[in-house]
Amino acid sequence: MAQQSSSAFLSESEAAKYLGISKKTLQRWRFDHKGPAYAKLNNKLIRYRLADLDEWMNQQHVSHD
Repeated sequence: MAQQSSSAFLSESEAAKYLGISKKTLQRWRFDHKGPAYAKLNNKLIRYRLADLDEWMNQQHVSHD
């Protein structure tokens, strides 16, 4: 993926690709109130901030100490 600033917004498809999951999985997580934070514009357009995706991924880290 091209380098983007952390304030960049991604579409559902771009966010799913960035996370390595399907768009359907991302939609299901959103419906189930799981997954990364998102913005909803005009009550239908979904966008994800790159910084929110990175933060969410960092929170999923599992350590086996």
